[in-house]
Amino acid sequence: MKVLSFSFETRLRFSEPVFDHDFVLRCLPTSSPSQTVLEAQTIFDPRATVSRQCDGFGNLLQVGRLEAPHKRFEFISAGTVVTEADDAPVEEAHPIFLRPSQMTEPGQHISDFVADVLRVCGNVGPLDKALRLSLAIHETCSYEKGTTDVRTTAEEALAQRRGVCQDYAHVLVSCCRLAGVPARYVNGFMVGEGATHAWVEVHDGSRWRGVDPTNDCQVTDDYIVLSRGRDFADCPIEVGVFIGGARQKQTVRVTVTDDSTVEWAGQQ
Repeated sequence: MKVLSFSFETRLRFSEPVFDHDFVLRCLPTSSPSQTVLEAQTIFDPRATVSRQCDGFGNLLQVGRLEAPHKRFEFISAGTVVTEADDAPVEEAHPIFLRPSQMTEPGQHISDFVADVLRVCGNVGPLDKALRLSLAIHETCSYEKGTTDVRTTAEEALAQRRGVCQDYAHVLVSCCRLAGVPARYVNGFMVGEGATHAWVEVHDGSRWRGVDPTNDCQVTDDYIVLSRGRDFADCPIEVGVFIGGARQKQTVRVTVTDDSTVEWAGQQ
């Protein structure tokens, strides 16, 4: 168990004023058996009218609108979460997480890759299959920014053997489902500084277990979940539409610190 504090800053700059700006954010974590949100809030600049809703996957949505012309939009989410990755409950996996989705439909590259990796596996369990596939993806692909975008599919990413965490996660989700292992895509944070992260949860027959193919490891208490879905298209952290022909530039900064020792000392 760990106590993690997070700060997530997103800044959008527009080349000219835009208006009637509608947005949907999945930028705050929610409590679950494996994480407890002690406090969390989002500050908007300019101020926006925002309502909280929930999507079909149980993710928290912040739905807002900025009607007046503006050349910038910023939001900062911050809070504290207690994480306990090993506390996942016993539950069944919904069949939807075995079916191909928009961004994880397997093609020849995925099919050949799975067959090659699992050829010598023998009779291993779902989690072992996922971990072997994760290792193979980690060893096969190179982490390179700018070589893919949010529309890149798992098949395309594996074909070029490079991408970012979103691509690694999509490839693993596609491979696992093809191998008969239920898998879902996860957005969130991990301890350190940088940007948001993506990984995978696979069902081991009893529980969902996190696997991070980018770092080739099982998910620990260093991770905070923001949203889940079949793939990225189900649970993007930020989407929006506005009126205006402006170009936009986005900058993101995430900081997650482990405050477990500080919290423990304060309780003594």
